[in-house]
Amino acid sequence: MGGDDREERPVRIPRFHVPEAGPGARLELPEHSAHHAREVLRLRSGSPVRVFDGRGNEYEATLDQVSRETVSLRLGGPITPRLESPLHIVLALPPLKGDRMETALQKATELGIAEVWPVVTARTDTAARPALKGSRQERWEKVASGAAEQCGRAVVPAVASTMTLDDLVRAPFEGLRLLFEAIPNPRPLASFTRPPSVMLLVGPPGGWEDGEFSRLCASGFEPTSLGPRILRTETAAIAAVTAVQVLWGDLG
Repeated sequence: MGGDDREERPVRIPRFHVPEAGPGARLELPEHSAHHAREVLRLRSGSPVRVFDGRGNEYEATLDQVSRETVSLRLGGPITPRLESPLHIVLALPPLKGDRMETALQKATELGIAEVWPVVTARTDTAARPALKGSRQERWEKVASGAAEQCGRAVVPAVASTMTLDDLVRAPFEGLRLLFEAIPNPRPLASFTRPPSVMLLVGPPGGWEDGEFSRLCASGFEPTSLGPRILRTETAAIAAVTAVQVLWGDLG
């Protein structure tokens, strides 16, 4: 028998999101990233890593110092990041209690969304309503950042401040606005003309109230469906992003 001709898998270089990244800079990793580099990945001084700024720029880097107090690195030259989806996707969904919102944010980031708009509706769970005061903003931003690190994106989706349905209706948006709901004889998603930008609005557990649904339709949202089954909000969010990426984005 001859040797093993299978190709070796490429070595996966750790990536870290540092908003202040720039060519040649010497930076310290944020606390949560430093902990991950030191305690989880067991990286040492001299280890090669990559750093991205969350706005589409990525750089080679080398760890300079690894200690319990700090993990610092020196940036090298820029590298070509992975391409972003040609479809600008805004995911609008109600804040969800527990880790369900974080699951939706993580998976949607991996699938290529550009923005997240948390929207409080009449049936948003009372445990999630404090998000209107900004209580969960920082945590959601960290989830999006971590998901971008993991999936190889150099862009971190922007997480908007939690808004009311009134805010959403008044917010300017140039593109197709889709409202997902289990309705009889919905317009098929594939029948819409391919847009450069799309907003995907999924409802809360329990669905939309009649007045909310009517108002959204009157303000320009196009009702459509994700099939005959009733999906949990986080499942609907992930399914909606996947569907439009297959139809109009970079998963087709």
